[in-house]
Amino acid sequence: MRRLITLSIVFFVLLVSGCSNDGPEQLSYDEIKSLPLNEQIRSVVDNTKLIEDEYEVVVDGNSIAIVYPAEYISDDRLTLDNSKESFPNLAMTLVEHLSILGIDEIVITSYEPLTNLTKVSALFSKETVEELDFGKWKDEKDDYPQRFYRYSDAYLIRGNVWEKLDDETRDKVGQSSKSYNSQFWDYYGSYIE
Repeated sequence: MRRLITLSIVFFVLLVSGCSNDGPEQLSYDEIKSLPLNEQIRSVVDNTKLIEDEYEVVVDGNSIAIVYPAEYISDDRLTLDNSKESFPNLAMTLVEHLSILGIDEIVITSYEPLTNLTKVSALFSKETVEELDFGKWKDEKDDYPQRFYRYSDAYLIRGNVWEKLDDETRDKVGQSSKSYNSQFWDYYGSYIE
């Protein structure tokens, strides 16, 4: 009987610890290294299960952009929320998972499908990705999702989205954009083809 109780407790602990994972398990580079870069990126993005709709992957040298539609989430929740579909959470998760590829620039861009206008976008350089403490981000993202914008090298919250945000949200983020000297960012962080 004691053994059955002990096994039940062990099983419960394993079950709870397995379910408390804070997101999808990251792929290892060995699992995808034989694929072309475009397919490596798609494998990583698909593994996160964060983008449900069709998305585009752009590869230009060692810079990449992931461009996805954001139509089923309000601008407030997209810009600054602690939900899994918010831009800060989605982008930071993608950046963390893509870090295994050693990319020079990672641009994540959400857009409005009806107008093809960028809603929110961000850039992370290789140096920034290497310095980021993703564990710290996971600990603070529920209370301080606005720190995402500070961690990025550049970001853009499109004017029509920025204007719709309440004063409290705008105060938390600080400003609608942060610039970075990169033609790749200038294009894929602002425009949708």
